[in-house]
Amino acid sequence: MNIKFKKMKPIKSYQHVVDEIVTAVCDGTIKEGDRLPSEMKLKEMFDTSRGTIREALRVLEQKGLVSIKTGVKGGATIQKANTKPMSDSVAILIRQKKVSLKHLAEFRKMMEGHISEQAAKIAEKEDIKKLKNILQEAETHIKTKPSGWKEFHKMDARFHRVLASIAKNPLIEANLAIVHDNIQIYFHHYLPWSEALLNKNFKDLCDIVEAVEQQDPAKARRLAQDHVVRFNELMEKNL
Repeated sequence: MNIKFKKMKPIKSYQHVVDEIVTAVCDGTIKEGDRLPSEMKLKEMFDTSRGTIREALRVLEQKGLVSIKTGVKGGATIQKANTKPMSDSVAILIRQKKVSLKHLAEFRKMMEGHISEQAAKIAEKEDIKKLKNILQEAETHIKTKPSGWKEFHKMDARFHRVLASIAKNPLIEANLAIVHDNIQIYFHHYLPWSEALLNKNFKDLCDIVEAVEQQDPAKARRLAQDHVVRFNELMEKNL
């Protein structure tokens, strides 16, 4: 690994270090799994203080770009890009009620409608099989006569993630995953439970898969949007 960092610019402090390392990762100079030089070595390479290096590494860790371990074999290791930092921020917004049910429904209606439409245009047999496998798992769960949403919602979130992956837009996929990682708090508080609603939720998913398999983009979009609107209205009644 041949890394060449620029010397520190005093006015930028630790941000200069952060920017240089991010750039090195983005251009491939540093790759996932690579370990950064020690703090002392980085201090010399950037011609700055050890405190500045530590602050930069802390910021990079918060961004999810590096994993830091202590000890003899410790150090900062480059991580695969992921959505966890963003997901954590969204989770806080949701828990602080900064994101309303209306906000979530608006986002999901737009995104999931588009995703379902795209999936109906480009889904392959293997994609349909993945969706049907989740439906089969959900159907088996329903036959156990559950008394709550918890397990079904895990399958529902997985269903929407797979559907998003079929649409082949990583930005949309990442953002939808973040939402589904964090909307459980609203489901838990506001979505009424009944066997009839469980079956309706399941049927909605089945209908979406059928439209995708039939390569009917308009129908797939409409079904996905109607699904979001229906269950959002149920939750808003319980606010």
